[in-house]
Amino acid sequence: MELAQLEAFIQVAHHRSFSRAAEALFLTQPSVTARIQSLEREIGERLFERTGRSVTLTDAGRAFMPHAQRALTAVQEGTDAIEAVRHGEIGTIRIGASTSIATYVLPRILRKFRAERPRVHIRLATGQTEDIIDGLLGGEYHVAVTRLAQHPEIESLHLYNDDLALVVPADHPFATRGRVSIAEAGHEPFLFFERGSSYHSLVYSMFLRAGVVPESVMELDDMETTKHMVEAGLGVAILPVVSFQRERERGTLASVEIREMEQPAQREVGVHVLRNRLLAPPLHEFLRIITSEFGVPNTFPQPTIAAG
Repeated sequence: MELAQLEAFIQVAHHRSFSRAAEALFLTQPSVTARIQSLEREIGERLFERTGRSVTLTDAGRAFMPHAQRALTAVQEGTDAIEAVRHGEIGTIRIGASTSIATYVLPRILRKFRAERPRVHIRLATGQTEDIIDGLLGGEYHVAVTRLAQHPEIESLHLYNDDLALVVPADHPFATRGRVSIAEAGHEPFLFFERGSSYHSLVYSMFLRAGVVPESVMELDDMETTKHMVEAGLGVAILPVVSFQRERERGTLASVEIREMEQPAQREVGVHVLRNRLLAPPLHEFLRIITSEFGVPNTFPQPTIAAG
């Protein structure tokens, strides 16, 4: 059974005329007649009663009509779905991101993306940079937003520098000073991220280069937990500035500048996709939004299916 036969059947039933159905379908009347006859042979029943110039449905035709209409509707909906994919209106993007980026940066990016593509499903997973990059290489993610990484199979764009600062409770003596030496900071009970994380390596190496060995009293694997520990007076920590802006505005945490650092306290953050891979429209839209947010030219490849 062919769609052309169903279209002819529905048009003849609607117009009650083979000639008018032919006009609606931009076909000749013999072509419409041939399609109806072929359909009747397949079904094994007559679908129309032909009385002079008038055509009416038989009992078999009336029984068949709702099924024919549903079949054509389903095909049209399928065609519409493909067109929506073509224009990037539906689909799925799988995003891998560092936990801090997913928590403090991506919400505003994804809000804009959802406003543009409300029917696109988003799957967001978080983890350490190394694990996210491995997931990107393994096809687990379409895109990664992490500390800037270099790999021959990955194309990356630098988005921004994730500035770090010493964070202390609002009632800590450092809070009123606003600036301390690296030796003074190192003598405080320090809260570190777990060993092996990029934050731990970056922060610890900054102290070691200055000849200071900080006193590590606790290792944690979550930034929100670390902030609560600092607020409780259990120690101080070096955290991304973006992670504690709300607490600083509320007056529960304070940031302190550290003098005599050999390098700026920051890490580079980038967005990554697999190299030489054409990008589906929803993913390209996400990349357009995130690069625009940070004023970075979007140099990634164009979508696999052109919109329009």
